[in-house]
Amino acid sequence: MAQSSDDIKYNLIVFLSSAFRIPHEESIRKHFSRVLMRNVLCMLAISILLCPIFYLPMIGYQSNGLIRYVPLNLAFPAIFTVYCLLGVVISIMDLFHYRLKAISLRNSGKRNLKIRRYLQRLVYMTYIILLFTAISYLGLLTVQSSQPTIKPMIFEKYHMSEVWCPKFLVSDPYTWPIILAICTTFIFILFVGSVVLFCGAFTLLILLASRKDLSEYTLKVQKRFTTVLIVQAAVHVIFILGPIITIVISVYFDIYINDGGLAFFFVEAHQGTASTLVFIFTHSVTKKSVNYAVNRGVFQFCFQNINIVFLGRKIVGLHPSNNIWSVSKVEVRSKSVV
Repeated sequence: MAQSSDDIKYNLIVFLSSAFRIPHEESIRKHFSRVLMRNVLCMLAISILLCPIFYLPMIGYQSNGLIRYVPLNLAFPAIFTVYCLLGVVISIMDLFHYRLKAISLRNSGKRNLKIRRYLQRLVYMTYIILLFTAISYLGLLTVQSSQPTIKPMIFEKYHMSEVWCPKFLVSDPYTWPIILAICTTFIFILFVGSVVLFCGAFTLLILLASRKDLSEYTLKVQKRFTTVLIVQAAVHVIFILGPIITIVISVYFDIYINDGGLAFFFVEAHQGTASTLVFIFTHSVTKKSVNYAVNRGVFQFCFQNINIVFLGRKIVGLHPSNNIWSVSKVEVRSKSVV
């Protein structure tokens, strides 16, 4: 899982170090390095320390990672897991925000300054909401005290024996800590989505407005890079928020998914694979290689070599059935008779 989002950030670091020769280049590269390290640490914590296990539609949680050996409040691993996911989501927002700042620094018009100020305020508001969201999850620490009374009720409703596991924390989905945490989380996601959409849109607008100042090649590279960034961010949003939204829907609509959360853990773990595939298939080098292979005779050359091999075999007197791996009809018949 540590691979989950580092591919996109590594590519961004490489691109920024080569494409932006500006006075702020060093600070931007340091920022992206910090984002990379934060994201990798979050994914390592989820995959090694926490390893969440849950059985839907119960709103419950059990940690199967190394943290289970530490005597802590049962809700602490769940809170820590959410904090790690919030860190990954906020890092995606930072990618778009600093991408816009890097682009707007090349064109310091009044319009771009207004856009930067507006989005800077929106980013500040998002960080404030992130703080409130993190504080709202601390209310889950009070859930452990209600386990002796809530577990019999949950077992009577769902008839799932996992409830009686000593390390399994369950809660009523209609209690105030759960409702508050879900509401603040969705508000935070709404603000993060707004920042990502606005930053992506304004980045493309600035690039379009700079057509006269930039060369055709530079403009093409910038547009392609921004498009790849948007697609990769969409991949990460789907692979991170998809399981969370599915869990909420299954809890409140009683949809049974009794796999211990393995499907969601699998989705979370393969963010990096999906991101890498998207980057490969949208990269210009890949497209050029495929076009060259199709249009410049690479496949034709391979087919010609195959034809030459078959022609040589015919001249020597060999047939396709005479290779060492094939079995003649006589041998098959003799074996069947035996």
